[in-house]
Amino acid sequence: MKKLLLAAFMVCMIFLTGISSAENIEAWNLNDMITPQLKEDFVNMSNMEITAETLADVRKIFTARINALPKDKAVKVYNEMISPNLRVRVYVPDVNSEELPALLWIHGGGHILGVPEQDELLLLEIAKEAKCIIAAPDYRLAPEYPYPADIDDCFEALKWLTDKDKSKLPVRKDKVAAAGQSAGGGLTAALALRARDENGPALCFQMPLYPMLDCRTITPSSNQITDYRVWNRDFNITAWKMYLGDVKAEEVSQYASPIFAKDLTNLPPTYTMAGSLDPFRDETINYVQRLLQAGVPVEFHIVPGVFHGFEGILRNSQISIQARNEYIQALANALK
Repeated sequence: MKKLLLAAFMVCMIFLTGISSAENIEAWNLNDMITPQLKEDFVNMSNMEITAETLADVRKIFTARINALPKDKAVKVYNEMISPNLRVRVYVPDVNSEELPALLWIHGGGHILGVPEQDELLLLEIAKEAKCIIAAPDYRLAPEYPYPADIDDCFEALKWLTDKDKSKLPVRKDKVAAAGQSAGGGLTAALALRARDENGPALCFQMPLYPMLDCRTITPSSNQITDYRVWNRDFNITAWKMYLGDVKAEEVSQYASPIFAKDLTNLPPTYTMAGSLDPFRDETINYVQRLLQAGVPVEFHIVPGVFHGFEGILRNSQISIQARNEYIQALANALK
């Protein structure tokens, strides 16, 4: 069950022309491709499947873990109910300043799993290193609450975070960013679009890490990854189905699947990364390419030989530490 939980954490325009279906795309044997730094731990990881039963089991584990979270005296952590159905977990670093930059952090989980507490270690580190307030919404999950419940909750949390009368937080309105991993990365991209389109709180930076952007599962990378120890093609199809139901791809909103956004101009400067063995590699590449073509400043890293969510799952390896340090530093620089 522990391995099931670890695997669950990995939840969370086509780049190559002429690719219109998943036919004839050969699956990869990840055992032969993982970087040596992760190989032993990867081989020992357990398989998982997403069913109604395992979904319920993993959600119970997430909830149980709330009682055994890491602590840090340098960061005040508390929960705030900002509406009857929306809890936000707040992190305030012990910094001597009248106002602080802020980050809206969106957890991963394929739109079907997760709680803010799953990222507690990372968020404590970010709050200290970037000297920023963090608000992490416990947004509603599919299939009980399909699109647009989660993006509505994230947008509400962003507005709350930047409203000092409501949040009582000393937030610098010119230094507010959004970030997240996997599905949280996709929601980050969607939130940036929605904040721009609906005159919401301005974002100075976005950091969608290995984001879940394309509901079609038609890129090479989204079909090459079939290993049941990691987020893979089958999980992806199942999660999008739970999130969107039977809606046709051409009818999907850009705020549900940001790959469909036609206009990427006037979005905030962006940092993103993906592993070379991540099913979201190609849709991330496509998103980066189109951001650059729209005039958006982008820093992008492909990490060789690593799988989806590697830096959180096998967090103590050197390659994981380096990846985390790089994106935390990019965020800290943007919030200065």
